[in-house]
Amino acid sequence: MMKISGKPILWHIFQRLKACNNFDEVVISTGPPDKNSEIHEFANKFNIPVFSGNETDLIDRIFQTAKNFQATTLVRITADCPFADPKIIDNMISIFNKNSNKLDLVLNNKPPTFPHGLDAEVYSIETLEKIWSLIKKPELREWFPLFVHKNPKLFRIYNYSSVSNLSHLRWTIDYPEDFEFTEKIFEQLYSSGKIFYMDDILKLLKKEPELSLINSKYVGYHNVDAPKI
Repeated sequence: MMKISGKPILWHIFQRLKACNNFDEVVISTGPPDKNSEIHEFANKFNIPVFSGNETDLIDRIFQTAKNFQATTLVRITADCPFADPKIIDNMISIFNKNSNKLDLVLNNKPPTFPHGLDAEVYSIETLEKIWSLIKKPELREWFPLFVHKNPKLFRIYNYSSVSNLSHLRWTIDYPEDFEFTEKIFEQLYSSGKIFYMDDILKLLKKEPELSLINSKYVGYHNVDAPKI
């Protein structure tokens, strides 16, 4: 809910996802209102559909969200990724839709080739239910993508890759330096009613490479506090 260019990060993510052509609906999946009142108030203010689920059992919350909205396919974007790219996401959905009889999910981080922060996951409802039923350990139900990564033989996975390896770039928000980096990018590229994309950020970083130094000490930090499996 921290603000960038006068709006909460979650607002920017929602606007960017609305620019996708292959979504029927964009919803917020979060925990109970008593622990997430600010998010619920935000969703109500901007008329964004919201689902309340388990605070820590993430696979249950995602699965129940999909069922609640009668989704046959669900795309998961985490709310610490303010640069979620509609073009990348649309391409991943297209790949999944064209191969839905041969794929269970489409990822773009196995192995990672996009900047960290452009991660997306496309699941069929059947795959979500399979993961939901297979994982028993509470810590893995919160970190269910790790279970998928560690058990590739259980799933038919397609990894969507960037033309060039950009995994050394960090575009997510976990630390104050990440937020500072995000602010700087939005200051230069954001304008109301328009979406900027990965290529626009890359052009800016080529012009002003010092921007990438702001949070460079955290490059390679993935899944902080994740359990060991």
